[in-house]
Amino acid sequence: MLATSLQSHAQDILSISNEMYRHAKQGDWMTFTALEVKRQEIIDTLFAHPRIDISLEDLAQTLRQVLVIDNKSMALGEREKQRLGREMAGQKQHRQAAQVYQLVSMN
Repeated sequence: MLATSLQSHAQDILSISNEMYRHAKQGDWMTFTALEVKRQEIIDTLFAHPRIDISLEDLAQTLRQVLVIDNKSMALGEREKQRLGREMAGQKQHRQAAQVYQLVSMN
């Protein structure tokens, strides 16, 4: 019973991780973040179990899959972060150009 319950939690974590990745691929970071909160609660429950050490070997394969998915999601997040940084830099340049134009046109 213990292993089944813990494996069920691990499978839930894996399922949510897959769902998070789907949302990351779509650029839906709000849903991604909401799912991360939900997933973290299950992770906390799993690892707070007093006999988790007995089942870790059985859970390892599922948890490795979660790590692979998380690495993919983090790569997408990093790309989005860089894209937003470039976008913000472009907006800053546009604002500066507009300010220069206003100064020049006033003279």
